[in-house]
Amino acid sequence: MNTSQKFNFKLAQRFLENYADPPEDPLGELTHFEMAIRRFCFECDRTVSIEIGDERIQVFLDPDICMILDDNLPEQIRKLSQGRPIEIDFAESCTLTIKLVPTDDRLSCTLSKFGTSCWEKHFEFDRTRVLDALRGFLAEVMQLAVDKGYITAEEKDEFISPAFSGNTDAVVLSK
Repeated sequence: MNTSQKFNFKLAQRFLENYADPPEDPLGELTHFEMAIRRFCFECDRTVSIEIGDERIQVFLDPDICMILDDNLPEQIRKLSQGRPIEIDFAESCTLTIKLVPTDDRLSCTLSKFGTSCWEKHFEFDRTRVLDALRGFLAEVMQLAVDKGYITAEEKDEFISPAFSGNTDAVVLSK
């Protein structure tokens, strides 16, 4: 297992090519917020650089990040901070799964790639570093949605609050 310090999610340059149709909700099943986030990810699409250990992966706001936001990323972050394992799946652009399993103040990270070339790599990280990276990325994406006028600051704060509440990070868990 690689013990590494590199675990980052970073918004990168604007991605101007849309390969999909704009998001729709013909049955009216989505909330205003859910539809606003989908429109934001589609209309303001950017590449997202993921750095895990020695691996560099590129995904996109639409559809990759949009899908993990739909899968309630803030709640996933809360679970991780409470010492429970999580999986983050990028099924569209790169068929990649990031599995994070807490152990005391460390995280075991399994990075699995599927598709035409399959591989799996294992890393170990400081739990606080990973939580900070995930929370920082979530806050950055949601603030951009506020800045671009897709959602309000109140909607952003309500959505991301689980990632920052009930904070029982590794330091607390190890005592």
